[in-house]
Amino acid sequence: MKQYKIAIIGSGALGSIIGKVVSGDLSEEYEILGVLSGRIENAVKLAHEIGCKAYKTLNEIIDDKPDYIIEAASPEVFKNIGIKILENGISLIPLSVGALADKEYYNNVKAAALENNCRVYIPSGAVGGFDVLRGAMLMEDAEVSITTKKSPGSLNGAPFLKGRKLSKEKAEEIFSGSAMEAIEHFPENVNVAVATAIATTGVENIKVSIHSIPGLESNEHEINLTGKIIKVNVTIETTPSDDNPKSSTLAAYSVISLLKNIVSPITF
Repeated sequence: MKQYKIAIIGSGALGSIIGKVVSGDLSEEYEILGVLSGRIENAVKLAHEIGCKAYKTLNEIIDDKPDYIIEAASPEVFKNIGIKILENGISLIPLSVGALADKEYYNNVKAAALENNCRVYIPSGAVGGFDVLRGAMLMEDAEVSITTKKSPGSLNGAPFLKGRKLSKEKAEEIFSGSAMEAIEHFPENVNVAVATAIATTGVENIKVSIHSIPGLESNEHEINLTGKIIKVNVTIETTPSDDNPKSSTLAAYSVISLLKNIVSPITF
Protein backbone atom coordinates (compact mmCIF):
# COMPACT_ATOMS: atom_id res chain seq x y z
CA MET A 1 0.00 0.00 0.00
CA LYS A 2 1.26 3.45 -0.92
CA GLN A 3 1.81 5.81 2.00
CA TYR A 4 0.77 9.36 1.14
CA LYS A 5 2.50 12.42 2.54
CA ILE A 6 0.54 15.27 4.08
CA ALA A 7 1.18 18.60 5.79
CA ILE A 8 -1.16 20.56 8.05
CA ILE A 9 -1.60 24.33 8.07
CA GLY A 10 -3.17 25.40 11.34
CA SER A 11 -2.38 24.08 14.82
CA GLY A 12 -5.55 25.12 16.64
CA ALA A 13 -8.33 22.87 17.89
CA LEU A 14 -9.17 21.32 14.51
CA GLY A 15 -5.62 21.02 13.18
CA SER A 16 -4.56 19.35 16.43
CA ILE A 17 -7.35 16.76 16.26
CA ILE A 18 -6.52 15.95 12.64
CA GLY A 19 -2.82 15.65 13.37
CA LYS A 20 -3.26 13.40 16.39
CA VAL A 21 -5.78 11.07 14.74
CA VAL A 22 -3.86 10.75 11.47
CA SER A 23 -0.53 10.15 13.22
CA GLY A 24 -2.18 7.36 15.20
CA ASP A 25 -5.07 5.66 13.40
CA LEU A 26 -3.99 6.44 9.83
CA SER A 27 -0.22 6.18 10.20
CA GLU A 28 0.02 3.28 7.74
CA GLU A 29 -1.76 5.24 5.02
CA TYR A 30 -0.39 8.74 5.68
CA GLU A 31 2.87 10.26 6.86
CA ILE A 32 2.54 13.71 8.39
CA LEU A 33 5.56 15.68 7.20
CA GLY A 34 4.95 18.72 9.36
CA VAL A 35 2.78 21.51 10.70
CA LEU A 36 2.71 25.23 9.84
CA SER A 37 1.09 27.75 12.16
CA GLY A 38 0.79 31.52 12.48
CA ARG A 39 2.67 31.09 15.76
CA ILE A 40 5.79 28.97 15.49
CA GLU A 41 5.56 27.95 19.15
CA ASN A 42 2.14 26.36 18.48
CA ALA A 43 3.50 24.50 15.47
CA VAL A 44 6.45 23.26 17.54
CA LYS A 45 4.13 22.04 20.30
CA LEU A 46 1.86 20.06 17.97
CA ALA A 47 4.79 18.78 15.90
CA HIS A 48 6.42 17.45 19.08
CA GLU A 49 3.18 15.69 20.07
CA ILE A 50 2.69 13.92 16.74
CA GLY A 51 6.32 13.42 15.71
CA CYS A 52 6.87 15.66 12.69
CA LYS A 53 8.47 18.94 11.59
CA ALA A 54 7.39 22.42 12.59
CA TYR A 55 7.47 24.46 9.40
CA LYS A 56 8.23 28.17 9.37
CA THR A 57 7.05 28.94 5.82
CA LEU A 58 4.80 27.58 3.09
CA ASN A 59 7.85 27.24 0.83
CA GLU A 60 9.33 24.71 3.25
CA ILE A 61 6.20 22.60 2.91
CA ILE A 62 6.22 22.83 -0.89
CA ASP A 63 9.90 21.81 -0.98
CA ASP A 64 8.96 18.58 0.85
CA LYS A 65 6.44 17.75 -1.92
CA PRO A 66 3.47 16.44 0.10
CA ASP A 67 0.61 14.76 -1.74
CA TYR A 68 -1.98 16.70 0.26
CA ILE A 69 -2.03 19.85 2.34
CA ILE A 70 -4.79 20.25 4.92
CA GLU A 71 -5.81 23.83 5.71
CA ALA A 72 -7.30 24.27 9.19
CA ALA A 73 -6.56 27.94 9.79
CA SER A 74 -8.94 30.60 8.41
CA PRO A 75 -10.54 31.78 5.15
CA GLU A 76 -7.90 34.52 4.97
CA VAL A 77 -5.09 31.96 5.21
CA PHE A 78 -6.77 29.76 2.60
CA LYS A 79 -6.93 32.74 0.22
CA ASN A 80 -3.26 33.53 0.81
CA ILE A 81 -1.94 30.01 0.21
CA GLY A 82 -4.44 28.13 -1.95
CA ILE A 83 -3.32 29.11 -5.45
CA LYS A 84 0.39 28.65 -4.71
CA ILE A 85 -0.22 25.16 -3.32
CA LEU A 86 -2.18 24.11 -6.39
CA GLU A 87 0.32 25.68 -8.80
CA ASN A 88 2.89 23.30 -7.32
CA GLY A 89 0.73 20.30 -8.14
CA ILE A 90 -0.27 19.59 -4.53
CA SER A 91 -3.87 18.68 -3.77
CA LEU A 92 -5.60 20.71 -1.08
CA ILE A 93 -8.12 19.85 1.64
CA PRO A 94 -9.48 23.15 3.01
CA LEU A 95 -11.65 23.45 6.10
CA SER A 96 -12.13 27.21 5.61
CA VAL A 97 -14.45 26.67 2.66
CA GLY A 98 -15.94 30.11 3.19
CA ALA A 99 -13.08 31.57 1.12
CA LEU A 100 -14.69 30.00 -1.95
CA ALA A 101 -17.68 32.34 -1.62
CA ASP A 102 -15.46 34.79 -3.50
CA LYS A 103 -16.38 33.93 -7.11
CA GLU A 104 -13.11 35.23 -8.56
CA TYR A 105 -11.08 33.22 -6.06
CA TYR A 106 -13.24 30.14 -6.66
CA ASN A 107 -12.59 30.35 -10.41
CA ASN A 108 -8.86 30.87 -9.88
CA VAL A 109 -8.71 27.83 -7.58
CA LYS A 110 -10.57 25.73 -10.13
CA ALA A 111 -8.27 26.84 -12.95
CA ALA A 112 -5.10 26.23 -10.91
CA ALA A 113 -6.23 22.70 -10.00
CA LEU A 114 -7.07 21.87 -13.61
CA GLU A 115 -3.83 23.28 -15.00
CA ASN A 116 -1.63 21.47 -12.48
CA ASN A 117 -3.37 18.09 -12.37
CA CYS A 118 -4.38 18.24 -8.72
CA ARG A 119 -7.64 18.58 -6.82
CA VAL A 120 -9.40 20.47 -4.06
CA TYR A 121 -11.25 18.10 -1.75
CA ILE A 122 -14.01 19.84 0.21
CA PRO A 123 -14.79 18.04 3.47
CA SER A 124 -18.37 18.09 4.73
CA GLY A 125 -17.25 20.02 7.80
CA ALA A 126 -19.82 20.38 10.56
CA VAL A 127 -22.76 19.33 8.37
CA GLY A 128 -23.48 16.55 5.88
CA GLY A 129 -25.93 15.03 3.44
CA PHE A 130 -24.14 16.52 0.43
CA ASP A 131 -24.56 13.30 -1.54
CA VAL A 132 -28.36 13.44 -1.47
CA LEU A 133 -28.40 17.24 -1.88
CA ARG A 134 -26.23 17.08 -4.99
CA GLY A 135 -28.32 14.24 -6.40
CA ALA A 136 -31.51 16.19 -5.78
CA MET A 137 -30.13 19.27 -7.56
CA LEU A 138 -29.42 17.14 -10.64
CA MET A 139 -33.08 16.15 -10.72
CA GLU A 140 -34.51 19.67 -10.61
CA ASP A 141 -33.91 23.26 -9.61
CA ALA A 142 -34.78 23.52 -5.94
CA GLU A 143 -34.67 26.12 -3.21
CA VAL A 144 -32.12 25.55 -0.44
CA SER A 145 -31.81 27.19 2.95
CA ILE A 146 -29.67 26.64 6.02
CA THR A 147 -30.50 27.77 9.54
CA THR A 148 -27.69 27.92 12.09
CA LYS A 149 -28.24 28.19 15.84
CA LYS A 150 -25.34 28.88 18.20
CA SER A 151 -24.76 30.25 21.68
CA PRO A 152 -23.91 33.95 22.03
CA GLY A 153 -20.35 33.03 23.01
CA SER A 154 -19.86 31.19 19.71
CA LEU A 155 -20.98 34.23 17.71
CA ASN A 156 -19.56 37.16 19.67
CA GLY A 157 -16.67 38.87 17.90
CA ALA A 158 -18.08 38.40 14.39
CA PRO A 159 -17.51 41.49 12.18
CA PHE A 160 -21.27 41.78 11.60
CA LEU A 161 -21.83 42.60 15.27
CA LYS A 162 -19.39 45.55 15.22
CA GLY A 163 -18.39 44.94 18.83
CA ARG A 164 -21.92 44.40 20.13
CA LYS A 165 -22.23 41.60 22.68
CA LEU A 166 -25.21 39.32 22.15
CA SER A 167 -27.80 38.96 24.88
CA LYS A 168 -27.29 36.18 27.44
CA GLU A 169 -31.04 36.08 28.10
CA LYS A 170 -32.86 36.71 24.81
CA ALA A 171 -32.86 34.48 21.74
CA GLU A 172 -32.67 36.40 18.48
CA GLU A 173 -32.19 36.00 14.74
CA ILE A 174 -29.10 38.09 14.12
CA PHE A 175 -28.68 37.58 10.36
CA SER A 176 -30.70 36.69 7.30
CA GLY A 177 -29.25 36.77 3.79
CA SER A 178 -27.23 34.82 1.24
CA ALA A 179 -24.24 32.59 1.95
CA MET A 180 -22.03 35.12 0.17
CA GLU A 181 -23.13 37.81 2.63
CA ALA A 182 -23.01 35.47 5.62
CA ILE A 183 -19.38 34.44 5.23
CA GLU A 184 -18.32 38.07 4.88
CA HIS A 185 -20.01 38.97 8.16
CA PHE A 186 -19.33 35.70 10.05
CA PRO A 187 -16.04 34.36 8.63
CA GLU A 188 -15.46 31.89 11.48
CA ASN A 189 -19.01 30.63 11.87
CA VAL A 190 -20.63 29.75 8.55
CA ASN A 191 -18.20 27.75 6.44
CA VAL A 192 -21.02 25.17 6.53
CA ALA A 193 -23.31 27.54 4.62
CA VAL A 194 -20.75 28.04 1.84
CA ALA A 195 -20.05 24.30 1.58
CA THR A 196 -23.79 23.64 1.31
CA ALA A 197 -24.11 26.38 -1.31
CA ILE A 198 -21.30 24.96 -3.44
CA ALA A 199 -22.98 21.55 -3.31
CA THR A 200 -26.36 22.96 -4.33
CA THR A 201 -27.55 26.34 -5.65
CA GLY A 202 -24.50 28.62 -5.32
CA VAL A 203 -23.49 31.18 -2.73
CA GLU A 204 -25.75 33.93 -4.13
CA ASN A 205 -28.89 31.80 -3.99
CA ILE A 206 -28.84 29.80 -0.76
CA LYS A 207 -30.73 31.43 2.11
CA VAL A 208 -28.90 31.65 5.43
CA SER A 209 -30.41 32.43 8.82
CA ILE A 210 -28.25 32.72 11.96
CA HIS A 211 -29.74 32.63 15.46
CA SER A 212 -28.18 33.37 18.83
CA ILE A 213 -29.70 31.10 21.50
CA PRO A 214 -28.59 31.74 25.12
CA GLY A 215 -27.90 28.54 27.02
CA LEU A 216 -27.56 26.45 23.86
CA GLU A 217 -24.84 23.88 24.47
CA SER A 218 -24.58 22.70 20.87
CA ASN A 219 -24.18 24.09 17.36
CA GLU A 220 -27.27 23.30 15.31
CA HIS A 221 -27.50 23.38 11.52
CA GLU A 222 -30.66 22.59 9.57
CA ILE A 223 -30.52 22.33 5.78
CA ASN A 224 -33.77 22.34 3.82
CA LEU A 225 -34.04 21.58 0.10
CA THR A 226 -37.47 22.01 -1.44
CA GLY A 227 -38.41 21.04 -4.99
CA LYS A 228 -41.47 19.74 -6.80
CA ILE A 229 -40.18 16.17 -6.89
CA ILE A 230 -38.08 15.88 -3.76
CA LYS A 231 -37.75 17.47 -0.34
CA VAL A 232 -34.69 16.99 1.86
CA ASN A 233 -34.14 17.95 5.47
CA VAL A 234 -30.74 17.48 7.12
CA THR A 235 -30.31 18.42 10.79
CA ILE A 236 -26.94 18.25 12.53
CA GLU A 237 -26.39 19.03 16.20
CA THR A 238 -22.86 18.96 17.60
CA THR A 239 -21.06 20.18 20.70
CA PRO A 240 -18.58 23.00 19.97
CA SER A 241 -14.88 22.34 20.35
CA ASP A 242 -13.67 22.97 23.92
CA ASP A 243 -10.62 24.79 22.55
CA ASN A 244 -12.53 26.88 20.00
CA PRO A 245 -16.28 27.43 20.59
CA LYS A 246 -16.66 28.84 17.07
CA SER A 247 -15.81 25.43 15.57
CA SER A 248 -17.25 21.93 15.74
CA THR A 249 -15.11 18.88 16.40
CA LEU A 250 -17.12 17.14 13.66
CA ALA A 251 -15.39 19.40 11.13
CA ALA A 252 -12.02 17.87 12.02
CA TYR A 253 -13.39 14.33 11.80
CA SER A 254 -14.92 15.10 8.41
CA VAL A 255 -11.32 15.53 7.19
CA ILE A 256 -10.38 12.19 8.78
CA SER A 257 -13.31 10.57 7.00
CA LEU A 258 -12.26 12.14 3.69
CA LEU A 259 -8.68 10.89 4.11
CA LYS A 260 -9.95 7.38 4.81
CA ASN A 261 -12.16 7.56 1.73
CA ILE A 262 -9.23 8.59 -0.49
CA VAL A 263 -7.29 5.41 0.34
CA SER A 264 -10.20 2.98 0.74
CA PRO A 265 -10.59 0.26 -1.93
CA ILE A 266 -14.37 0.64 -1.50
CA THR A 267 -15.36 4.28 -1.52
CA PHE A 268 -18.54 6.31 -1.08
